[in-house]
Amino acid sequence: MDTKTLTDILQSFREDLPDHSQTATAIDQGASLADIANQAQAEGLHEIATVLFEAQQEVFQESPEATTDPGVITQAFIRDFRTRLPNGSETAAAIDRDASWEEISECAEAEGIHQLAAALLNPEQEYLRGSA
Repeated sequence: MDTKTLTDILQSFREDLPDHSQTATAIDQGASLADIANQAQAEGLHEIATVLFEAQQEVFQESPEATTDPGVITQAFIRDFRTRLPNGSETAAAIDRDASWEEISECAEAEGIHQLAAALLNPEQEYLRGSA
C-alpha cells in the first residue's frame, strides 16, 4: 500500500470523527499506524482498528526485510502489541508465558482487546503456527 493511499484512508476516517476523539488527535498529529489503531481500539472504533492493522501488515510485508511467513508476522505483531499492554493484564501474562494463540486471543477478548483477539483467531494462521 503506498503512502498516498494510506493517507487517503486515514483522512477518510478522520472526516467522520469528532474533534475531541483521541483517534482524531492521533491522526492529526501524524502518529504511527499502531498508535492510531490503539486509540481507535480504545474508543471502540473496531472497524478503523482492523483496517489499520491490515494496513500495518501490508506495509510490513512490503518492506525489504519482510518475511512472508504468517506465523513470524503474527509473532512480531504479538510482541509489538505486548509492549503496549500493562503488566497486570491477563493478556500480557499469557504473551509473557508464550501461551497458545488461542489462549492469548481468549484473554484479549475477555479484556476487550478485540484487535488482538481478531488477529489471533484466523484459523489459517493458527494452522501455520502449529506446523512451524
